[in-house]
Amino acid sequence: MDTLRSPNRRPDAEALSIYELARRQPRKRILIEPLLWTRLHLDILSCTFSQSNPAPQAMMHLPPIKNAFIVASRRRLFERHFFGLGQLWVAKEGSIRGSLASESSPLSWRRDLYLYFGSRCSVLPCHYYCLDNIPVAAHVDRSRIVSQRKKRVARVGDRYNPPVWSLGSLKLKKITPTEPLHDPYLVALLIALGQLQWGTLEPQKTRQAAGVTPKLMFTTEDDEFMYIYSTNLSSSFIDMFDNPAVKPSVPHSLVVQISSIPYRPVETFFGRLLALLLSATCLENVDKAEELIVYQ
Repeated sequence: MDTLRSPNRRPDAEALSIYELARRQPRKRILIEPLLWTRLHLDILSCTFSQSNPAPQAMMHLPPIKNAFIVASRRRLFERHFFGLGQLWVAKEGSIRGSLASESSPLSWRRDLYLYFGSRCSVLPCHYYCLDNIPVAAHVDRSRIVSQRKKRVARVGDRYNPPVWSLGSLKLKKITPTEPLHDPYLVALLIALGQLQWGTLEPQKTRQAAGVTPKLMFTTEDDEFMYIYSTNLSSSFIDMFDNPAVKPSVPHSLVVQISSIPYRPVETFFGRLLALLLSATCLENVDKAEELIVYQ
């Protein structure tokens, strides 16, 4: 996997607000919904991606589910949705949800994140998972993003109109990233999750912490690996989105780490995934939720 180029940020670079950065692109629409973000938005945010590296080999041991039928049924559905021909995002996200938030798991699930930018708010459809009501990680399937983009640029009419269809196809091509693992929409999801995490912390914790560490599970047409995205989202970066007209004290940057976790063997996949999300190999060793999502 190629690494996205490093930000062109000099050591003496000036710290600018998001509005000031947007004004440096006068001929382009910058303040748009995340579904339409492009590499230009990654540049404005000084965002880079790491190479995709194998996730650490760790396994969380969970209490066994007594109902063997439920276990076998979930496994069959998982294999059908992830290894079969008809990979629908509804089924894949539902399969992940059914196991990550099962009766033996400490996680619960919620639907949809919200990205706040000043007074604006964008809904980002996805699922996210909480530990003790503290958001830890989100999940989205690539086919959901593709479907949303197609709907966003589609023109509805009474009959087929070739020029309009061609225009929509060109627009869709323009906003579709050439490297799916570097989709700007994934960055928007990480930021939205980080905003939610920061907002759930007690005031004392926000005074002590430098920021939060949102994680995102990304499933694609790849039937071998799930990809886990994580980043350190500083409190000053979060403030930039809350107050886009205010200059930060120092120039910002955002480095997104990508790890890959193999689906097979399926029997141990969710144990390995939970160990990665919760940084523990047994439930007794899982940190308090607030400690799990912050960094100093």
